[in-house]
Amino acid sequence: MIKIEGRDIWRDGSKVGWIEGDYVRASDGSRLGYFDSHYIYNSSGSKVAYVQGAYLCSNTEDKKIPLDKVNEQVSGGMISDIARCAVYVLL
Repeated sequence: MIKIEGRDIWRDGSKVGWIEGDYVRASDGSRLGYFDSHYIYNSSGSKVAYVQGAYLCSNTEDKKIPLDKVNEQVSGGMISDIARCAVYVLL
């Protein structure tokens, strides 16, 4: 399970990254990817997922995940659904 505290991202008691603006960064500072109002991109700028209604949809597979499930896996933080989904997808 992933927990967000402020802008920091934690997993099992270890800081694994942080959110910086629209970017998700790994603990070593590298950019894992970014997000805009509806889409999530990997570090090379390719679309990997998007939010449609109450679902996180994969851009590469025919897969939809309810946002409720994403919220169970990525807790805490006062962030938007798309930011929470980006953390879920990129980490």
